[in-house]
Amino acid sequence: MAVNGSNYDPLIGEPFLKKVRDLGSGSFGHVGLYQRHGLGVPPEDVALKCLPVRVVDYTMVKREVRSHCSLNHPHVILFKRLGLTADRRYLYMMMEYADSGDLFKYIQHRPRLQESDARWFFQQLILALDYCHRRGVVNRDLKLENLLLSSAAEEPLPPGQVEQPRSLHIKVADFGLCKTAVTSLPKSRVGTLYYMAPEVLKASADRPYDARLSDIWSVGCILYVLLFKAYPFGTISDRDSRAQRDAIVRRIAAADWRVPPNVSISPSCHDLLSRILVPDPTKRITMDGILAHPWFLDELPEGALGFNAALVEEQGADPPRCEQTMEEIDAILRLAEEELHAQPYSQLAPAEVGDSGIDGQIDELHAEHPSLFEGTT
Repeated sequence: MAVNGSNYDPLIGEPFLKKVRDLGSGSFGHVGLYQRHGLGVPPEDVALKCLPVRVVDYTMVKREVRSHCSLNHPHVILFKRLGLTADRRYLYMMMEYADSGDLFKYIQHRPRLQESDARWFFQQLILALDYCHRRGVVNRDLKLENLLLSSAAEEPLPPGQVEQPRSLHIKVADFGLCKTAVTSLPKSRVGTLYYMAPEVLKASADRPYDARLSDIWSVGCILYVLLFKAYPFGTISDRDSRAQRDAIVRRIAAADWRVPPNVSISPSCHDLLSRILVPDPTKRITMDGILAHPWFLDELPEGALGFNAALVEEQGADPPRCEQTMEEIDAILRLAEEELHAQPYSQLAPAEVGDSGIDGQIDELHAEHPSLFEGTT
């Protein structure tokens, strides 16, 4: 594989790792594709998430690593190891590389999916989420961009040709906002607005929520996009527009969604969607309900329904972990924290934050229209 040049490589000089290309960047840091070599095994492509030591929230990183490395499932990105660069400026998380991008870009660059193809992706997502919940891990940031795709095709596609859905496997990635408890901390509005459940928007000191059910709301929003290539509660074209954000929050709080005109789906599909996108989480369909729903079961591969129960039983209380022990991971985090405190310019990032800018606006909307936030436990 040819290695592309780049002006940004936080791991330059690190042994056994050669950068291939950039995969993405953001406020969290940088993600790159690297080739891992020199370990007595064939070269391996891996994804590395690099985090500047000076802005890392160590509580969140520790929780992310502990949760992610306890998950071992065909539809969850495999966590491999945590590292610290020799100059102690960057932490990096080494993970399995998914070679076909993410589901958002896949949907964006092709015609609207057929219902059966939307179900194919949804079934994989549900199997992944059911496994995570069985392991006691709630995600809290499920969205198309965090669903990576791995190709089952044996030969590379010709240039310009789009991979067919049935040759793609979903891999859930990014556990940065996950928890190992099923009830979220008070006022923990985390996630992305388009996928955020009403009870998350309404969270307060006396309104904790069951994050398993808010995860289910998020997969309902994902299913809607798979079916209609649109978000169920609208979009924000101007990120500075208070009115647009308020409108979406209102529609989410009321579960005000509808099937787009001139688009038809089967009655069974509509039934499942209407059972998921319910504003009251106590009346929302559960994971067991989804797994038993006729639309979900249609065309489900043989053996898939019992796979998670058998896998969790096989893995037991302590499933196979990553390449390191938790003691080794904790030691790396301690070294990084020591470096952080030794730097005069150190600045910790805030702990759990939601979609940029919405917390204050939701509080203001709550004060102006309290009835909008009633009726949800």
